Amino acid sequence: TLALTEFKLRYHGSLLGYLWTLIKPLMLFGVLYVVFSILMRFPIENYQVYLLLGIILWNFFAEGTSMGLASLLSKSSLISKVNFPRILVVVASTFSTLITFVINFLVFIVFLVWSDIPFSSSMLFFPVYVVAEYLIILGVALLLSVLFVRFRDVSHIWEIVLQLGFWLTPIFYTIEIVPVQYHSIFYLNPMARIIWYSRTLFLGGHIPSLWLNFLVVIFSVIILGCGFLVFRWLNKNIVEQL
Repeated sequence: TLALTEFKLRYHGSLLGYLWTLIKPLMLFGVLYVVFSILMRFPIENYQVYLLLGIILWNFFAEGTSMGLASLLSKSSLISKVNFPRILVVVASTFSTLITFVINFLVFIVFLVWSDIPFSSSMLFFPVYVVAEYLIILGVALLLSVLFVRFRDVSHIWEIVLQLGFWLTPIFYTIEIVPVQYHSIFYLNPMARIIWYSRTLFLGGHIPSLWLNFLVVIFSVIILGCGFLVFRWLNKNIVEQL
């Protein structure tokens, strides 16, 4: 209920309403597609599918963590009046962005069909990466939400981190342009792995190796665990700080 309410209120009073869930990623897609496909001419096959998949996965992460960051403060009146597990506020906030992701993914399916890319059974593995990404989002959101209550600077720092992350994640370019000696450092970014492996499913037609998928799961669980432990440690006196 909290998640659905969060999703509905996000565009309350807006003329276009829920259409903004589609307009924003498609506008970003249009700008990047023109710049890197027409002007700079990136030699990537099915670039429109390649780019759109990267954008919706990154937007899911950016929007989910940003919404989670402010969730406790935005629900301060509810938290101070009703006794319930406060972690549910963060879960609901991030889950509402999952609804947006599902809508965006339906648009991606349309692009996939329009591009005449044949269906492959490997595409059915994609929910595993979606769940892994959500665990990462929730872990980061739990960490940021309790820190933001104490330090308002966290929101500004996170905006900078997201801007840097956008350019350091292979959203509009391929990992091949990154020097080989930096690949191990590059893959420390869990979003880089999820986006790259998801493209392997849809454009490569196969599932990455078991070891690579194991690394994705381990990254996700570790980030979620760290976020949960910090949240559990710092949220004890959070009502007074709100």
